[in-house]
Amino acid sequence: MQRIAVTGGVAEGKTTVLRMFESLGATTLSSDRIAATLLLPGTDLWRELIQEFGQAILEADGALARERLAQLAFSDARFRRRLNRLMHPPVVHALETQVNRLEPGSPLVLIEVPLLIETALQGWFDSVIVVQATPALQRRRLLERGVPMARARQMMRAQLPTRCKVAFADWVIRTHRPLQQVEQQVRRIWRALTESRGVY
Repeated sequence: MQRIAVTGGVAEGKTTVLRMFESLGATTLSSDRIAATLLLPGTDLWRELIQEFGQAILEADGALARERLAQLAFSDARFRRRLNRLMHPPVVHALETQVNRLEPGSPLVLIEVPLLIETALQGWFDSVIVVQATPALQRRRLLERGVPMARARQMMRAQLPTRCKVAFADWVIRTHRPLQQVEQQVRRIWRALTESRGVY
């Protein structure tokens, strides 16, 4: 089975691109969705984060205070490294487990991994798709989501610039273009992944 990574920075359209591939019949997984499941109250990872960072990261109902965690992670590089050290191994293990559970004979799976390059996971994949928007569009999308400008800048500074990720890409999907052109890029890559290799 081919493993195809879909990566890029915050607010660059990774989830939108993944949905486009799904509409074409692709099997997809998301490391963010897997992480959310691993962080539910009572899980091993939930307990490890409390042990590392204390009760201050919890809401009153015991759920993780995601907004508080995000603020700390984007504003404090040391905190971010500690958080990533705890998060990444179980997320990767869960990804491997889910890939192994896919229907035998499935030709490929596309997996959304935002921090693919930062965590040096690209070697686990057969191909890499980088989703790229302009920094100005990233900021605008974050502001439209209600993220304050100062926070948006922190979020973007905390990640490896997407222009650096492009060096690792087999394909680049540029999402600052009109939606129809983004869809055309997705279909072109889908054909390259499937028809030319006779897997669908």
